[in-house]
Amino acid sequence: MKSKIYFAILLSLSFVLLFSTGCMKLLNIQIPDGVYVVGDWNSWIPTEKDQMAFDSVEGCYKFELPTASMTFKASRSGTEYSIGWYKVIYKSGGVTKVSASIPVWKENLNSDSLTIYASPTIMINGQAVGVGDTEKFQTKKSKWYVGGKFNSWNLSNGEMTWDDSKKVFKYTLTNFNANEKSYQFKVTRNMGGWKPWEFNYDGKKYDAGFDNNTLSLESTGQVDIEITFNPKFSLIEAIATPK
Repeated sequence: MKSKIYFAILLSLSFVLLFSTGCMKLLNIQIPDGVYVVGDWNSWIPTEKDQMAFDSVEGCYKFELPTASMTFKASRSGTEYSIGWYKVIYKSGGVTKVSASIPVWKENLNSDSLTIYASPTIMINGQAVGVGDTEKFQTKKSKWYVGGKFNSWNLSNGEMTWDDSKKVFKYTLTNFNANEKSYQFKVTRNMGGWKPWEFNYDGKKYDAGFDNNTLSLESTGQVDIEITFNPKFSLIEAIATPK
């Protein structure tokens, strides 16, 4: 009997370790196929209560998470920011995808619940792509910015505007004289010194650190640059159009 209890505890701890450290090699999850949200509230172990439901109007899976159930901790940028985390797990037919950790900025929430979106067809294992939430749509309390070599990493010159028709944040730079065929960049949530640090996004993971996205050009010369960020599915697209 003691050996069975010990095994159960060890298995639970293994789940917690795997999900909290972001390791993508999963143990056999004994849950039905589906899409699930995990976080501190369920010890990073999916349950039936955490299963997302498909919304035919939105064309994706949705989940309403009470923000009171999340654990918010001080950002690595400083105590003025409180950040919580979650992941989305997709399991179907022996295939499992686990998103990278997705941050939620507590001070930027404007309701008692958070709507989380996921598109398994877009999801990439170990990345944030295909997952997003309503906190990232907020434009009144904070905005999204682009910093890159093409604007000297100056966020004051990189403010993104909201395109309501396409539901994306957009940055446009016209008549840029490109003398290189690739330019590093990333998007961030606030202009104040790239803070909170957890919202520096490189198109794969939030809290990207020194990792960047790349804008590739077919040739050098004068170009128009357009970068879009879709907060619903954490998608970044960058296009350079020759003049």
